[in-house]
Amino acid sequence: MQSSLADTILIAHYGLATAMVCAQLLVLYTLSNSTRAPAGLGFYSVYFMTALLAWIAFTVAEVANLEVAINVPAVAAMISSYVLLLAIMQRAEMGRGRYAAGICCTGACLAVFFLEPAPMLQAYAATTALFWGVLAVVSGGRGWQSHNAGDSIMALGGVVMCAAMLALALPSTPSLSTAVAPATAAGLAYALQGGAHVLAGVGFLASILVDQRQQLAQLTTLDPLTRLLNRRGLEKALHVTLATAERHNQPTAAVMLNVDHLRRLNDHFGADAGDKVLQQVSQCLEVECRASDVLSRYDGDTFLAILPNSDLAAARKLAERIRSRLADTSLQVDEQPITATVSVGIAEALGAMSLDRLCKDAGLALQLAKRSGRNRVAAVEHRSLQISNSTAGH
Repeated sequence: MQSSLADTILIAHYGLATAMVCAQLLVLYTLSNSTRAPAGLGFYSVYFMTALLAWIAFTVAEVANLEVAINVPAVAAMISSYVLLLAIMQRAEMGRGRYAAGICCTGACLAVFFLEPAPMLQAYAATTALFWGVLAVVSGGRGWQSHNAGDSIMALGGVVMCAAMLALALPSTPSLSTAVAPATAAGLAYALQGGAHVLAGVGFLASILVDQRQQLAQLTTLDPLTRLLNRRGLEKALHVTLATAERHNQPTAAVMLNVDHLRRLNDHFGADAGDKVLQQVSQCLEVECRASDVLSRYDGDTFLAILPNSDLAAARKLAERIRSRLADTSLQVDEQPITATVSVGIAEALGAMSLDRLCKDAGLALQLAKRSGRNRVAAVEHRSLQISNSTAGH
């Protein structure tokens, strides 16, 4: 009865191992046309090859009943577990722990030359369980933080592999060897191993696809150069802000700024210099503005900041800080310092408002600032235009 059960489980293991190979081939095929290789794909490819080698070596040893001095399947399996852990750590952007895991893997692989089969089996099970246990923790944490179901599947695969190693080590443990039949435990362990590898392959593919979908969603709302919101992202982000201002009759201010003479700068120093200036402006906005402010690259060389629960006086102070900071900061382009200035227009609305109208008022003030000499702040207040007393170089 036990032998029949073990044979059934072993057959299931072969089927799961075949599914593992198909899953991994699906991962590589799906991602082969990617213009930019996802993080961890290189390590995952190595894991696939070593796991496949371990499966082939195990199958040959079982079918041919070969007696070899070195447990090749165990060595290949430990290496594949280590490389898969590297792939997951790279996806999670973890730099620590790689060398410690490498030393552990090297020591376990060298142990095949010194340990008897039973202790070697325990060392293999402990090492593999350690790697996959860490993999489960890292994948689970990443899946929780990024809401990625693929990482959660990989975490489940890590738990399944740990259970497989426990089942594999039980018969070789003297105190527990009589509790579980060796053939049954081995067959169960093989089936769980195959299932863990299948979960790893499916989870890895799903994790990358979810990441790519999230990145595409961000591309529709973010400006790729400055990483600020674009117009579409601005409208989505302001939906709740404008509703709150209307409900509580709160003021909302807008700060619109434009880089002075950006086209001339591009003509003299190249488009790369212009891109650096735009990135400098976006970084200045992120530093000077509050976390609740909504920042966007409104159009080309024009930026817009919407300030919830802020009046015109607060917007003027912020605009002057931004203008002064940029005027006092120079960029190094081809070993030559470049100073970029901005013209700024500000406007305010109270309670219910139209975003288009607020932006139009800020745009009118911006045009006045540019016509008045640039590198200064102008405001729209009660439908009249005013220029602030702060100017650069006067």
